[in-house]
Amino acid sequence: MKKESFDEKVGWGRMLLVGFQHVLTMCPGTIAVPLILAGALGLDEKETAFLVSANFFTSGIAILIQVLGIGKLAGSRYPIVLGSSFAPLSPMILIGKEYGMAALFGSVIASGAVIFLLSFFMDKILKLFPQVVVGTFVTLIGITLAPTALRDLAGGEGNAGFGSVENLILGLAVLIFILLVEKYGKGIWKSMSLLLGITAGTAAGCFLHMVDIASIAQAEIFQPVQPFAYGVPEFKLWPIFLMTIFCIINMIQCIGVFSVMGEIADVETENEIKERGIRGQAVAQMITGAFNSVPSTMFNENVSLIGLTKIKSRSVITTAGIMIILAGIFPKISAVFTAVPKCVLGGATLALFGVITSSGISMLSRLDFSKDNNFKIVGTSIAIGVGAAFASDAFVNIPGTLQMILSNGLFMVSISAILLNLLLNGKKAFRK
Repeated sequence: MKKESFDEKVGWGRMLLVGFQHVLTMCPGTIAVPLILAGALGLDEKETAFLVSANFFTSGIAILIQVLGIGKLAGSRYPIVLGSSFAPLSPMILIGKEYGMAALFGSVIASGAVIFLLSFFMDKILKLFPQVVVGTFVTLIGITLAPTALRDLAGGEGNAGFGSVENLILGLAVLIFILLVEKYGKGIWKSMSLLLGITAGTAAGCFLHMVDIASIAQAEIFQPVQPFAYGVPEFKLWPIFLMTIFCIINMIQCIGVFSVMGEIADVETENEIKERGIRGQAVAQMITGAFNSVPSTMFNENVSLIGLTKIKSRSVITTAGIMIILAGIFPKISAVFTAVPKCVLGGATLALFGVITSSGISMLSRLDFSKDNNFKIVGTSIAIGVGAAFASDAFVNIPGTLQMILSNGLFMVSISAILLNLLLNGKKAFRK
């Protein structure tokens, strides 16, 4: 691999179009978290819309911190897109219900500060993540994301018409369209495959009455995001502790993103860059809490889009970050993004999640499975991670907080791979 180089020049037209593709790619996950949180906490439509706008706004800030950097202190200066993280969703619901919104956002701010401090010890933390651990973790990311994409392709679980023939046909048509454009397209059309697929799918969705035009018409034109909308943040020990545990899981996921970037963009990422990246994510999380939003994470699907478009310019991701901020303060713009049918987004993201799985397999393929107990570490860890992700009811009789941790497949695969590597390889594990 070579040293990173993300300064390629991209024309204005292509920069705007590819940047827009990145916005569309990160939208499903970024919108889903505040919607689920608002529903679980019983918030009304106005508060729900506010959380979605706040999430767009803070995600854009997180992207700009990551891509542009804060001097040499924070931000990897890699073309990485950030959006809301699913990892701390369960504790956020628990804290919101038991302690209130002020304590919820206080715990987001405080846990961000803890991750910021931990980032100064990343050189020691990263020793726990040799190639066998990261490759196993990244492989499971793609595997565990695939069901989410397939449920979206079917229309979105819980939505009317879920699993309908219309949703399945349109979602699969979008997937096939994107793959064909990627294979046979030339020049700019090849790099626009995802955007073309989503645009064509949404147009078809209009004829099938899947697009809610009324929501766009009813949305406000301009509405700034108000900081501390739920009052002065409350810093309570147990909520902070609980949130910090799941933000550490999120940090592990972010470390994995740098490895996916290395595979797709063929770059070698130094530990110092990873440290600044985690530090930038932590700074963004503290800002996020102040603006009534949820912790952000680095999105593997957008890294996969870089592999699809072959465009890895910082300027493109900076453009995407600015677009997302505008979506946060101009609700009509965010309404356009949210109007894209779920089945269309599902078909598009299914292709991207496959790229993530392939990246993990590529990392593992460079290992010698006859040495260093790699065969046992990879096989056992993936079995534990898949089991935890898809059979979480196995932990139903375990106390609440521990149950949330053990039923997280990505946490289980990472902790299993780390512990097995240390147990089976001893001191040699740190030299791999």
